[in-house]
This record gives sequence, structure tokens and C-alpha cells, in this order.
Amino acid sequence: MDKPRFSTHHSQCEPQAIRDALVEVDCEDCGLDPICMVLDYAEEASGVPEGVLVRRHPVERGETIFRQEDPFHSIFAVKSGSFKTSVEYAGRSRQIIGFQFPGELIGVEAMSQKTYPCTARALERSSVCQLRIDRLPESGRPLETLQASIIQLLGREVTFSHQLVSSLVHQSAEQRISGFLLSLSSRLTRRGMPGTEFILTMSRTDIGSYLGLASETVSRVLTRLGRSGAIRLRRKRILILDRNTLEQLTAG
Repeated sequence: MDKPRFSTHHSQCEPQAIRDALVEVDCEDCGLDPICMVLDYAEEASGVPEGVLVRRHPVERGETIFRQEDPFHSIFAVKSGSFKTSVEYAGRSRQIIGFQFPGELIGVEAMSQKTYPCTARALERSSVCQLRIDRLPESGRPLETLQASIIQLLGREVTFSHQLVSSLVHQSAEQRISGFLLSLSSRLTRRGMPGTEFILTMSRTDIGSYLGLASETVSRVLTRLGRSGAIRLRRKRILILDRNTLEQLTAG
């Protein structure tokens, strides 16, 4: 893993919502849980060798857990904090393809390939659980049991990921951003996290890259949504006041 490029320190004087962003997701709400259960969470009495499942590995803001075209070795689950994934195309600027929050998996797409198709970078001080796929046979668990748990893991991932991409092409900027906020809210709620008040840990530029909008457009629409009473926006903190309005805007 790269050395962290930024230092982040969260003091007790910061707003409660910012400190809440670092709260850990419960294991049963995490996408990695099906296989963690089989491995008995790699506790000392489990007999699982050290390094097969690494729990709560700290990741600093700006640190990458893997880069595009790195050899595949692990699946990661966000335990706390948040990440962004991006792709670099020859002759084009970097494209943000996703944001990952507590309980969500990173690197699953690389299971069918030999390399990671994107770069994953922490948006804030975070922690991850790392599952070394190549070392699973060392766990001593039956192959059939491991395969079944991986299938269950992948099934959950398909359910929770890429909710917006297919619907963005013909939407207005207001529809895209309203849908983006609703998607974040729903994803956090599913994982047992606060879904009505949260921090936009990503920049306006990153949101724009993901949604196919200019950063200035993202800022203008968020300001309009705030003035309409649908949300309350204070710097990066979002409070959803009127979910029905956001849903109506998303539907057009």
C-alpha cells in the first residue's frame, strides 16, 4: 500500500456528524460477512493463519489500497470511512466510477481478471478488512464451503452496487444529483448507518466526474436544493429534510 500523503486528525471539537463518519459498520451489515463467518472472523481460536483475513487495517486520507493494473490479490471491505474508485484512460482525464462506504466491497471486479481495473483511494481516514483470496485454501475450511460463501458475497455485492449508472444518460443535472443523494442515503441506511444526515467526503469535482457534470453545476444544484428546503447544506454536511421532493425531482 502507498504511504499516506495527507495527515488527518479529528478532534473532539469537530461537529458530531463528522465524527460519526468514522463509525464502524457492524460485521453482520458488511458485504464481507458471508466469508468472515466461515473463517470465524480469523479469531485466535479459529485456526486461520495470520494474513488470510486482516481486520481493521487503517488507511489514511489519500492513501491507495490498490492501483489500476496492480496484480489482483485481495477483496477489501470498508469498515469505516469512505473511498473513491477511478479509471485512467489513455489521452483522457481520470474518471471517477464509484464511491464506497462502510460495509461495501472494493476490488470484487478483479476476481475474474488478473489485475485491478481501477484505483481505490481513501477519501478520509478509514479502515478496511482485507481478504486474501489467494490464501483462502490455507484457512483449512472445505473448498465447497468457501465457494458457497464467495457466491453469497458476490450476490450481495451485485445487489448493492452501481445503482445510478444505467439511469444517468438522459437525466438533467438536478435529477442526477437528487438521485445521487438518495442513493447515498439508501446505501448507508441498508448498512445500519445514519441515512438522513451524512458527510459528502468527496469533492464537487469528483461528484461531477461520477455524474458527468461540471463541478460548478454540482455546486449550483446543491445550493438550489438547499434553497428549496429539500436539503440543508453546510459545507460538506448534508441533512435530507424532504425526501419526497428529492424523489419527485429524480423521477422528473
